[in-house]
Amino acid sequence: MKLKGVEKLREKLPGYPGRKIFVIPLEALVIAILAYIFLIVLDILPRVFSDVFILVTLEPVLPLLGTLFIGAIASWLLGRVWSKRDSMKSEYGDLAYQKMIPGGLIGIALIIPIVFHAFTSVRSLPPLRPVEDLTIQFSRSILSILGLTEGLDIGVRMVLSGFILILGMLVIRSSFLTFGIDYMTVVYLYFPEESELQEHEIYSVVRHPTYMGAVLLGVSAMFFRFSVYSILICAIFYLLLRIQIRREEIELIERFGEGYREYRERIPALHVRFRDFRKFFNFLSPKQN
Repeated sequence: MKLKGVEKLREKLPGYPGRKIFVIPLEALVIAILAYIFLIVLDILPRVFSDVFILVTLEPVLPLLGTLFIGAIASWLLGRVWSKRDSMKSEYGDLAYQKMIPGGLIGIALIIPIVFHAFTSVRSLPPLRPVEDLTIQFSRSILSILGLTEGLDIGVRMVLSGFILILGMLVIRSSFLTFGIDYMTVVYLYFPEESELQEHEIYSVVRHPTYMGAVLLGVSAMFFRFSVYSILICAIFYLLLRIQIRREEIELIERFGEGYREYRERIPALHVRFRDFRKFFNFLSPKQN
C-alpha cells in the first residue's frame, strides 16, 4: 500500500530524486541512535570514572540533564523550521522547504531517544552499579517502594505499558494513513497555497491526534518503569510536545483567525473526552483510513 502524500513530498524535494529521498530519514535515524548512545554513556560515566568527584555528585541528575540537553536541541531544530520560514522563502523560494526539512526531521528523531530513555532502567546499565544510592532509588519502580510484590509490580506495569503502547502506535498509524506523509512533514507550512483544510471527524475529538499518539508512547514508557526517572523524563517529553503545539497553533491562528481560537476552546489538544470515545476508536479502525 502506497503511503498517501508521497508524490507531493517528492515534488517539494527535487534535490532528492528516486531512492535518494531515503537519505533524509536515514540521517535522522542515525542521529537518533547516536543521541540514545549519548544518553546511556552519560548515565554510566560516574560508574566508570568513580574517582571524579563532580561526576559522582551529579550522577542522580545526569539522566535528567542529558534528556533536557537532547530535548533542547530537538526543540531548537523544530523551532527553526517555523521561525526561519519567511527568511528562507525570501532567499531560496520553493527550495526553502528542501533546505529546512532535514533539520526538522532530525529534531523529530531526537525525541525518539528521549522516549527510549524513559523505557531504560538506569540502575541496571552495565558495566557497574550506580555509585550513588539516590540513583538506584530514582530508578526503582514506585509500586515496589509502596510494597507491591515483585510479580504484581511487574505485571501491573507491563499490562498498563503494553496497552498504552499499542494504543499510541495505532493513533500514529491512523494519522499517517489519514493525513498523508506530506501533511505530517508540514509541507503546508512552506506551501500554504497548496494545503487543504482537514475536516476529518477526528478533529472534532482532539486537536492534535499525532501528538496525542506521541504522548501515549511517552506514558507507556513512564508506566514501563514507573520510576522517578521515567516520570520526570515523560514530563520533559510532554513539555517538548506542548512547546511544538504552541508553535503550530500560532501559525493556525494566523491562517484561520478567530475561528481557530473558538475551535481551540471547544476541542481538547491531547486527550479524548468520554463522550467522544466512539469517534476516537472509529479513527483507529483500518476501514476508516
